[in-house]
Amino acid sequence: MVLMAVLLATEPISAQKARSFQAANLLFEPRANYGFLIAHHVEMEIYNSHFPSFEFTIAQASYGKRQWESFYNYPVTGIAYWNAWLGNSRDLGQAHALFPYISFPWAKNEKSELNFRLGAGLAYLTKRFDRLENYKYTAIGSHLNAAVNLMIEYRWKPLHHLQLSAGVQLMHFSNGSVKTPNFGLNIPSVSGGIAFRLNKENNYIRRRLRPDLTMFEFDGRDYIEVKAGTTFAIKETGDTDGKRYNIYAGFISASKSLGYKHKLGLCFDLSWDGSDALLVAHSNTEPYQKSELTKPGLSAAYELVLARTSFAFNLGAYLGGKDKSEGMTYYKAGIHYLITKNLFGNLTLKTHFARADFVGLGIGYRFKMKYYLKL
Repeated sequence: MVLMAVLLATEPISAQKARSFQAANLLFEPRANYGFLIAHHVEMEIYNSHFPSFEFTIAQASYGKRQWESFYNYPVTGIAYWNAWLGNSRDLGQAHALFPYISFPWAKNEKSELNFRLGAGLAYLTKRFDRLENYKYTAIGSHLNAAVNLMIEYRWKPLHHLQLSAGVQLMHFSNGSVKTPNFGLNIPSVSGGIAFRLNKENNYIRRRLRPDLTMFEFDGRDYIEVKAGTTFAIKETGDTDGKRYNIYAGFISASKSLGYKHKLGLCFDLSWDGSDALLVAHSNTEPYQKSELTKPGLSAAYELVLARTSFAFNLGAYLGGKDKSEGMTYYKAGIHYLITKNLFGNLTLKTHFARADFVGLGIGYRFKMKYYLKL
């Protein structure tokens, strides 16, 4: 996974030297959670149980040294380690997760704040499905998985160097069908933590005039942004032969900035999945052209922008394709990272309703049309 905390912290070296006198604004926070596994498939009901999990984070509170920080009310970025024994069954084993995160304040004052945290990284599960030794555990087929964490928390600051927090969170593990089975694990829990400030807090930088922009920040001009990108992925279908199939996908999107934080637009998607021929064979006996396996689609696109990093979300419908087993709608969620001013890398998760289709990596290029100054 892309290390969001590292990406968001990237800035020119000259700017870093100019601000070297500023403190690091570091926080250390141990956290305890108590939750359960959601039995979202019948096979998972035998693992119904409640269990604790523990978390340790190192975070950095922003104070406005980059323009996007003030737009989002000075969020906190960090990295977390999460650990739990997954219930009282030996089939499940233990989970270790390491994920960068960003915590957005919804409401904030000097003594308290209400935050939404989004984290994504990697997890290692000590147990996985094995047709001989662990055949009952049909949730996950691999040790290495993606980890996604969502949390809503209330934070209280009784002392300058101490913060108390309580909230609810959801931890999700999945391998994106790279190795089946892949029902995934969903763990909701209640959460509480104590954060200790490791150094003096910086004062917020609030300027009537904005600081100089980097090449990755929106400058207030009006334009249509066009992105063209590709994605490559590998997945299994769940058949016993363990065969893996390649997926090739591409997209072209056109979007308009709605201020400094949001973009809204349309996206044309085109994908070819090597496993579709197998699925079509189960329900179709008539001959067809291989080109019919290609799936065009049209989706509504939204981007949440944080300088050179953006979070992309798409909701779309297929316009064609021979395979209809997954239905006509699809969802995409991804992270786009600007490597240069116009070249970007992307990490994309595609799903059909609640079932992950694939996780892929890709690269793309953007350019701007109808570029003019606002009057």
